[in-house]
Amino acid sequence: MLVAMKCLMLIFFLPISALANWPIQSEIERTSLQFFLDHAHPRTGLIRDKASNFKDTPATNRVASIASTGFGLAVLANAAKRGLLDRREAEERILKALLFARDHVPRRNGWFLHWVDWETGQRAWKSEYSPIDTALFMAGALYAAQVFPGGQIQAISSELYQDMDFADYLTDGGAKPFKKTMSLSYSDEKGFEPYQWNIYAEQKILLLLGLGHPTRPISNDVWHAWLRFHSPRAILSGIMGHEMPIFIHQYSSAFIDFRELDDGHRNYHHNSYRASLLHRDLRAKAKTLTMKKGFWGLSAGEDPEGYKVYGPGDFKGTVCIGCAIASAMFLPGEVMWDATQWKQGEYKDKIWGRYGFIDSLDLDRSWFSQTVIGITVGPAYMSLANMKSQTSIWSDFMQIPAIKRALRKIHRPSGAAP
Repeated sequence: MLVAMKCLMLIFFLPISALANWPIQSEIERTSLQFFLDHAHPRTGLIRDKASNFKDTPATNRVASIASTGFGLAVLANAAKRGLLDRREAEERILKALLFARDHVPRRNGWFLHWVDWETGQRAWKSEYSPIDTALFMAGALYAAQVFPGGQIQAISSELYQDMDFADYLTDGGAKPFKKTMSLSYSDEKGFEPYQWNIYAEQKILLLLGLGHPTRPISNDVWHAWLRFHSPRAILSGIMGHEMPIFIHQYSSAFIDFRELDDGHRNYHHNSYRASLLHRDLRAKAKTLTMKKGFWGLSAGEDPEGYKVYGPGDFKGTVCIGCAIASAMFLPGEVMWDATQWKQGEYKDKIWGRYGFIDSLDLDRSWFSQTVIGITVGPAYMSLANMKSQTSIWSDFMQIPAIKRALRKIHRPSGAAP
């Protein structure tokens, strides 16, 4: 009897994903990879910010995102490692993008522009020089170097990483030498953005790259300077970033395995698990038709009125279902169950296309996005890969010397005071 009870408890506490084979996972991975194959420029390797999910006509959007390109580097490298993409093809595509970015995309003290023309590399949309988007590009490049060690990919990735001057954004070019938070961006027209990375958001990957920088690392104080709980809702719930869009919990975790990190604050992986549950569970009390029908994902994405950002404390009826997929590394069974229901449900022909799920939908306004966005598609693929140790991004990324160095700096030894 006791043995039987223990067996039942073991089954109960296993992740749902361990008890089932989810065909939807391979379908999303395949379609996500296809986006990065179709929308990388054939000569430059830069990857479009977004693309149509349904039309067969050639895309005309010329704007590439440096973050989308970074996620693409990671997806291509992981697909090659897993045999989903020919290894030589992946290596050639990654090297092409790195070479062009190094030689033709404008940088300021090592930091790339956020948006550029995908053919020329020149500035688009009056773009800013962006630390977080550069960090996501750099994370993808360093991961690719782990998969393809000892060659040009590793050499160029190391060169670009060395060029990143973290002190520039910490001090606003030297004007504020004692500041402990990094400025959000810089533009030639406005200078340094007054807003700071000073609350719980997606900047963990940026700061870890700074902590582990091989020649000019930032101080440990910078890691602890930002507020983990900056709102009454966060304090009451105990969830860092309680009211924030879901993507802030996903971007850094697509690369970094936070499960074992103890830095004296809350565990970031468990926090993202709780935040993802919060987003998903909003359906139970939501008044919007979209959520009543089982859809969720309050984030940054397409909206009937343009590109919008929604969180648990501020939303209408629009949800980014593509963004919800990137929480699979926190809620594997739940996300796979929901994705399966969505793809097989009454709206299947409107929400599933060449690159998998559309970005967003709003049933309350009878609206369905026609596009996918690179910074949503990439994390979705990576999160699914992270569901299993043998396919994960984490297994290689956590072996990068700079990342190991950074995590050692902030990890609290057992029994040490915060």
